[in-house]
Amino acid sequence: METTNKLDNQAERKLPVKAHLLCGWPLVLMLVGGAIGGVLGASAYGINVKIYKSNLSNIAKVLLNLLTGLTAIILMLIAANLIRMYFL
Repeated sequence: METTNKLDNQAERKLPVKAHLLCGWPLVLMLVGGAIGGVLGASAYGINVKIYKSNLSNIAKVLLNLLTGLTAIILMLIAANLIRMYFL
């Protein structure tokens, strides 16, 4: 008998293109924030992909998607203000 792990099953699940587009909206930070925006946007994208592969309800997935993107934007604004305050 073969045992399947729940985590292995989630990792193998493929997302449709629409889900990747919904997960990837924080990557717009790359255009505005350069390297810092890219790191924050890519981190938010990775978190969003894990959220969409989870067993949460669709409403929870969308709300968490928005929350991670907004968190990345807020962190970007904080980083920009700190750089401006201490280096410029």
